Amino acid sequence: MRRVALILGMAAALSGCMEGATAVSGSTGGGQGPEARKLSSGMSPAQAEGIFGLDAGYERNPANWDEACISYAYDGGARYVHAVYRNDRLVRATDGHGTICTYGDAL
Repeated sequence: MRRVALILGMAAALSGCMEGATAVSGSTGGGQGPEARKLSSGMSPAQAEGIFGLDAGYERNPANWDEACISYAYDGGARYVHAVYRNDRLVRATDGHGTICTYGDAL
């Protein structure tokens, strides 16, 4: 029973970072915390830069060129918000990550 609960918990945690067949990864973190909530669904990268400043990393999804993940540093550069955009509109954001976002691990 514990094994089933563990597997279901892991699946739920991963579903927050995955959409479609490709996941965005970046060390620990991935919650919808206070930093990620500063961004609103549908906003542009330029609007997010107005909140966090210049991005710390940008990567286009190799499986879907309409999607990109942009990392914004906070907490003195120790943590990152991962903001996923489709056609330059924010679709989701998570914070608490220890590294910039990448699609490389998901391929």
